[in-house]
Amino acid sequence: MDHLDDDQKEMLNMLHDSCVGESGVEEGLITKAGKGEFTEDDKLKAYMACIFQQLGAMDEDGTPDLDTMISMLPDQMQERGGKMIGSCKGVSGSNGPEVAMKLNKCFYNADPEYYFVF
Repeated sequence: MDHLDDDQKEMLNMLHDSCVGESGVEEGLITKAGKGEFTEDDKLKAYMACIFQQLGAMDEDGTPDLDTMISMLPDQMQERGGKMIGSCKGVSGSNGPEVAMKLNKCFYNADPEYYFVF
């Protein structure tokens, strides 16, 4: 998150608040996920799917668009963030929330120092 400017952080905070409201997830589960502790929780999965879908990086069926994710990264995050995201091509699941959770786990495992949840 340190790599983002104030406008980007503000946009992500609005997105965060919207998806927390939509999913009903507990903030503590999001905080834990940011540290690599992914709780098997339907509301957390729904939150993660909401974020990706609001960004246009996942369709309603749960098909991710990793190229879109990479293209949204600020210039200074393109190389390292692009590698992290790109290493997770092929992640799939039965629905959007499941895919979103698997992607977040994959991103974390690919680069735990760089990974963040907002």
